[in-house]
Amino acid sequence: MTSVCELDAGRMLDLYAKGELSPVEVMHDVLARADAVGPVLNPFCEIHHDDALAAARAAEAAWKAGTARPLEGVPVSIKDTTAVKGFVFARGAKWAADAPPADADSPLVERLRDAGAVVWANTTTCEGGWKATTDSPRTGITRNAHDPAITPGGSSGGAGASIAAGCGPLGIGSDGGGSIRIPSSFSGIFGLKPSFGRVAQGAYGAQYSDFSHHGPMVRHVADAVRMMHAMEGRDARDPFTFEPAHPIAATIDPLPLKGLKLGITEDFGFLEIDPEVRAAFKAAVAAIAAEGAEIVDMPGYEDWRPTYRAMWQAGAANQLANVPVGKRDLMDQEFRGWGEVGSKLPLAEYLKARDKRIAYRQIAARQHATVDFVLSPTVAILPFGAGLTVPDARYPDWLTWGAIAFLHNMTGQPAASLPVGFSAGGLPIGMQIAGRAYDDLGVLRLSLTLESLLTAGRYDVGAVVRRALGSA
Repeated sequence: MTSVCELDAGRMLDLYAKGELSPVEVMHDVLARADAVGPVLNPFCEIHHDDALAAARAAEAAWKAGTARPLEGVPVSIKDTTAVKGFVFARGAKWAADAPPADADSPLVERLRDAGAVVWANTTTCEGGWKATTDSPRTGITRNAHDPAITPGGSSGGAGASIAAGCGPLGIGSDGGGSIRIPSSFSGIFGLKPSFGRVAQGAYGAQYSDFSHHGPMVRHVADAVRMMHAMEGRDARDPFTFEPAHPIAATIDPLPLKGLKLGITEDFGFLEIDPEVRAAFKAAVAAIAAEGAEIVDMPGYEDWRPTYRAMWQAGAANQLANVPVGKRDLMDQEFRGWGEVGSKLPLAEYLKARDKRIAYRQIAARQHATVDFVLSPTVAILPFGAGLTVPDARYPDWLTWGAIAFLHNMTGQPAASLPVGFSAGGLPIGMQIAGRAYDDLGVLRLSLTLESLLTAGRYDVGAVVRRALGSA
């Protein structure tokens, strides 16, 4: 029997409306699951049991009074790169862990609360969200729900691990270089990096400027739709936000595959792809083609990693400058090293990278003019050992294996990761779905279609948790 903490948001809301389930019952089950898996997976910074139960009781009252809002009583966790009132906002940094709790919600958290969602925990990240795995001096190592010896990816690894383990249906991640999509792929869940500016974020000063996007991490695409409906749109506190020309409704229709033109690339012309990742992707593409979609092989790109590296290290330098000199020994020293390298980056090299980034936007726009969407693997490799930044000596740093995701941070396009299979060892594999600029609605509609086609027989959350707890 499925525990109520494992239900998707749509099912929760349906049962709430019928009076067959209470938000309080759900919250108790979510908290019990989090308390059970927390010592094994380490996905949480803080859990506010009393506040969550109080919010759940208020939601229960709203349902009884007939005043329920679109996400009334549905639990949502928030990554520790987003300010949540009452939670310490440390961005994974040990040196900031003794800061006072935030005195206000970031805009996206405020909108989720306004929709009735119950904010109950914040989830782990590496320091400053600087890499694609999740470990930090503040919280230690976060582990994969499918195998605690393996990383869930990052930097939104706490969200990935907790959602995969059934700790409620909804999570918020942030993505400055695949940090929603990579842990979604490694954790076997769905994650969307929205178009830049679609979701209001709030403060930018200590983050990576317009590389960084916040978005949903869920087990079911329809739940990402519900979250985007609640969060999207212009907010005066975030100067980059806009009102979308095509808003996302609370429910949307799948996109028919017949007649759709889909660009396909396994490696973007320059990446080395694990054979099992390649095989899972090819099998997914074959299934899509069999449903009538037109498959178009995409031309390659030049290697965009040098451009991304220069801009990312400059961003790390910006973060380092905000750390008090007397507290820098408390930092992740590898991250500190990146910041120190970035602080010495010649201005001419940075400006060249900025111009390259603009060129990638133009190239992507031209390519997306010829196809409706571009499909690729989400990550070039399989998930690897927890606590490591790279799987082995073949990879000098995480940029060498996480690079597929970087393009869409530089272009600002919407891109999602959808689970499409498993390795021979049972580790999840994801497929990236990238859309034209601002076509978040199209990415979500196609994701609904492909979820139905490709993820039948998705893993049993309860079985995953039992295996994880049994390995402890």
